[in-house]
Amino acid sequence: MAEVASCLAVAGVAGAFFRSLVWPEPKWYRRVIQGLAGAVSAIFLGGLLGHIINSVTSAGFYGFAAAGFLMGSGGEAAVKALQDRFVGRS
Repeated sequence: MAEVASCLAVAGVAGAFFRSLVWPEPKWYRRVIQGLAGAVSAIFLGGLLGHIINSVTSAGFYGFAAAGFLMGSGGEAAVKALQDRFVGRS
């Protein structure tokens, strides 16, 4: 279980880093909120998606790494969209 959580955390950080390079945020406090949401998404939703990928493909570590990356990046994008909608674009 600890191996899965650390895999999801590392992959979530990679997804957050990738997203920060592709879609930069000028205001640091918005970036922090987006990063925290990406981390939570990578750990919890990435675990769920990782189990689904693993049960379908038996990919093991690689399935969890892909799920963490996708959920980390996706969680940040979702929070950015909510911030832009309710607070306004930066």
